[in-house]
Amino acid sequence: MPTFIDLFAGAGGFSEGFLQVEYDSKYYDFLLASDINTTCEVTHRMRYNHQLGLSTEFLTKDITDPDFLEVLKSKIKQSYGDKPIDIVVGGPPCQSFSLAGVRKKNDKKDDLFSYYLKVISMIKPKYFVMENVYGILTKYEGKIKERIIREINSIIDTDSLTEYLEIGKKYAKRLDREHMREADYIFRKLEIVLSKEKIQLDKSNLYLEIIEKLDHSEFSIEQREFIQNSTLEKKNDIDIPELDSFMDYLSDQFVSAFRNNKVISEEERNIVRQALNLIKRQYIIENLNKGVKKEINVCHLDRSEYKEEFDQITDWLKDENILEKFYQACGNIIYKYCAETYVERDEKGEDDSFDRYILEVAAKNKCVDITLALRDAINILYEPVMDTIYRLNKLVEKKLSTEEKTNFEALAEEVRLYHIKSEIVLNASDYGVPQNRQRVIFIGCRKDQKLITSIPPTVTEDEKVTTSEALDDLLFIENNDTRTDYDYRMYEQAIADKPKRTILGKINCDGSKKTYIEWAREGRLNPKRFPNIKKPTYTAANDMTEVQQKGLTDMILPNHQTSNQNDMVKKRYAFMRKYGSYQAAKAHDPNNEILNTNKRNYNVLDAKSQSSTIMTIGDDYCHYGDDRSLTVREMARLQSFDDSFVFQGKRTTGGDKRKLETPQFTQVGNAVPPLMAHAIALEILKNIQ
Repeated sequence: MPTFIDLFAGAGGFSEGFLQVEYDSKYYDFLLASDINTTCEVTHRMRYNHQLGLSTEFLTKDITDPDFLEVLKSKIKQSYGDKPIDIVVGGPPCQSFSLAGVRKKNDKKDDLFSYYLKVISMIKPKYFVMENVYGILTKYEGKIKERIIREINSIIDTDSLTEYLEIGKKYAKRLDREHMREADYIFRKLEIVLSKEKIQLDKSNLYLEIIEKLDHSEFSIEQREFIQNSTLEKKNDIDIPELDSFMDYLSDQFVSAFRNNKVISEEERNIVRQALNLIKRQYIIENLNKGVKKEINVCHLDRSEYKEEFDQITDWLKDENILEKFYQACGNIIYKYCAETYVERDEKGEDDSFDRYILEVAAKNKCVDITLALRDAINILYEPVMDTIYRLNKLVEKKLSTEEKTNFEALAEEVRLYHIKSEIVLNASDYGVPQNRQRVIFIGCRKDQKLITSIPPTVTEDEKVTTSEALDDLLFIENNDTRTDYDYRMYEQAIADKPKRTILGKINCDGSKKTYIEWAREGRLNPKRFPNIKKPTYTAANDMTEVQQKGLTDMILPNHQTSNQNDMVKKRYAFMRKYGSYQAAKAHDPNNEILNTNKRNYNVLDAKSQSSTIMTIGDDYCHYGDDRSLTVREMARLQSFDDSFVFQGKRTTGGDKRKLETPQFTQVGNAVPPLMAHAIALEILKNIQ
């Protein structure tokens, strides 16, 4: 059966959806979940280990930790040996991408997708899914989205690249001298790429070997930590001889061309030479940048007077800024040699483009020639791998026979390990979820698998599930109340007029059908696969070490507790319900003291439609049938979680405790709706080979 792991797992929306799916006698084997938060680990372990009886592992660790890949690799190997991982799913935290929040500079969450892709490069699953908020499409004018697509397309198959490089060098021997220099730059770049991959893999494996031996050594805890930290630092100190050699070669060419030069000042030449030295040390500088970013987050400088100064440090440690000065210096050198004579030529009527004229000068002037070549070399070094490969194909194609050209192009495509056409925009309500929640997913398809370009909706516009279909049977709760069992009289009334649906919400089709409420209460997991499923069990623990102390409580209906709201708040809810929204109520009676509040995020549910996007604060939502906010269970229903799924830990929290605890409301609001995950999982299961 196909296997999967869930990164940035949170409460487990992806996990839950994948476990619900069955197709053509196939289903998923859930191997491991990972999240930085200990409360999410409690929720996962109580659901999948305690309640469902699975042997699924959980890794509580920050994906940005320098040893995350090694710890993940070790945990998988210890538990499952060489068992392959077919699918990786995950949704990097989206606060900094969200249209609803403040987009912060140097928020480490912005880069989490690149750490996610490092896991993909290591595991090489058949498919991977990355989910994020709709706002990522416009983040930095779409540059983040473009970067994600570019980086997915740049995950390479090193075996294919090695073969491609070998044949490419053979074909390049047919090139004339004019094009050999560009080919040489291409080969050097591809050799750097292969060398980096090998060095990182070798260092990773060596690190694991050392740590494994440490575990069986007689060192003290203090000694072991010292050795491990020193080894970890050495593992991340990447030195690529091929890169050093390339930069030294370019620097020597530049120095030789400009020896005893009086046109270009030494200061201008130093900018170029120093840039080459910085490029040689790019991986060291990258680690420095990561270190500064980590300190910004560890020291909570996001709202500090120090933040601007620290942002400037990370700005100057970026490749883009180094390259900007480099290109500017090269441009100045070329301009000094060409601009004045070009103006004289133009005045004589010898009209031609400046770019063409630069090439004419380069043919006669070694300084201009080397500067142009240097600029081209750095362009090639920093362009995506596949762009470099296509560059070589174009360079040699005229020297190849039709058959050679076809085969070389096919080999070039084999280098790309994953294929993705574009992002896919989903609305949860199209998959039987009673909520308008737009999300963006990226599905990477390994080259030996079918390309997935869409997730077909499972319901029509007229079939979408309404909030009343999801919540009508839970209306028996009062203000400041906790209920742990159902009201069966209200249940019978609630389902009496509700349509019967398949799991994913379809009404007009064959198959097992129930009302949405029945699916939620009876569960969407196949009882034949989970015959010994236990009753819902709750613990107030925020860490697995606290479970015994906090204790376990069985209940039929978990997470159904209302807030203690005063009369003024209840009147405000009633007023908002009367007019349909806070804004409409304010417009009708702007001076009404009931509406005097600093809160502006009220969402009044419409019984006959879908809810707005469920966020992380229950008090943001006003129930369509009562003058109160929503319970965790009601929010979970709107997210399409089964009632047997228990959100563990505290119901809510605030202040500094949010850094250590993930309350139930936050777990629900940050989750992927299981039914949307179900639809994604089903499409992959239909296509996986």
